[in-house]
Amino acid sequence: MFQRCHYPPPFSCSEPGSFAEHTLLVRLPEIARRVIEENDFSGWINRRIMALVEEMPEGQIRLFNDPGAPDLDYWAVHLAPWLGKSWRELSFLACEMIFYRRMLEATRYFQPGDTYLVDPYGLQKRLGYNTSRLGAKELVQRSGQWRDASTPVEDALYEAIDANLWANRADLSIWPASEDSPGALPNRLHQADEYLLVNDLDRAVQWISSGKDVRKEIHFLIDNAGFELIHDLALADVLLGRQLVGRVIFHVKAYPMFVSDAIEGDVVQTVLNLCGEAEQELSTFGRRLEDYLAGNRLQVMSDFFWSAPLPCWDMPAHLKALLSKSWLVISKGDANYRRLTGDCHWSEDTSFQEVVEYFPAPVLALRVAKSEVMVGLQPGQASTLSARDPTWKTNGRWGLIQFRG
Repeated sequence: MFQRCHYPPPFSCSEPGSFAEHTLLVRLPEIARRVIEENDFSGWINRRIMALVEEMPEGQIRLFNDPGAPDLDYWAVHLAPWLGKSWRELSFLACEMIFYRRMLEATRYFQPGDTYLVDPYGLQKRLGYNTSRLGAKELVQRSGQWRDASTPVEDALYEAIDANLWANRADLSIWPASEDSPGALPNRLHQADEYLLVNDLDRAVQWISSGKDVRKEIHFLIDNAGFELIHDLALADVLLGRQLVGRVIFHVKAYPMFVSDAIEGDVVQTVLNLCGEAEQELSTFGRRLEDYLAGNRLQVMSDFFWSAPLPCWDMPAHLKALLSKSWLVISKGDANYRRLTGDCHWSEDTSFQEVVEYFPAPVLALRVAKSEVMVGLQPGQASTLSARDPTWKTNGRWGLIQFRG
């Protein structure tokens, strides 16, 4: 197990040519401008958004000016190390977390009025659901086979988890929802096995299927709403329907972040949308999910921690205690992977098991690579990939299934 003093430094926005710098200079301003285009905010709020854009990258980090917001005390603690520093001096994780929280300040998300609790990324989320209807229908048809007792449970889990991994490509912060976005058609999501950099799926399946027990809980660290969330719900349906566990718990963001990251309302709305679909298979799937929610077999929880600029080794005691009771934690997506690894400059062949040894429960990381942090590869694998695909760490083509029991 690594000692904290031996951890490499985190990725920083001050690194020339890095994906972190590109995010600060290009990606985040583009997201802010898209929020203006896609919402009917007042001119005053749009000016607040543009003031945030113009503040980056040289402006100084300050406390949030958001009277009455429920997370101000929490952020006062976690902003302290960054106050007075420029955006360029931030760690990559801090930069993104602070930007998305400042967007809520700019749009007055927590303030009484016309924009109170208005999700600035709501249009993208709705489009993300609408453009994934065909894929959702095909998924539910496949998941019917996974739930069927005649299908060996190991086969069902293998297919469901593999599909769940590649659904992580449907990320609205990288590919805005449209008719030709990756999430619109399922065959644009799934990649060939050659794009799987690490594959611990066999070990993970054996762990999950090692004895049915209604006392078991599996926790998901949820990533994107839309098509990926439907996959998460389908995997939960398999776990519960095959009675592999007694409860599945989704951990979501407390408020909108990263454009498509799911909040509790997104889970509820997705289930309602499925219930209201004309396709019987979809509506039946939705009603089954409703029953799980009503019976507390499927639960949804949020915590400010999932929106804070902190690695998982700084997880608060109450979350650590909760997760320590789980049979397995499934970590979805890139941001959660960055939290697991501290978003540090690890050598790519550093052992995943050693990096996450601190984590309070067995963990399965399902991640399509969209940022530069990477661990668990074979020696020489990274250099081979760089020669074949220079942007392999950030282009969303390559996947990892990494398990620590």
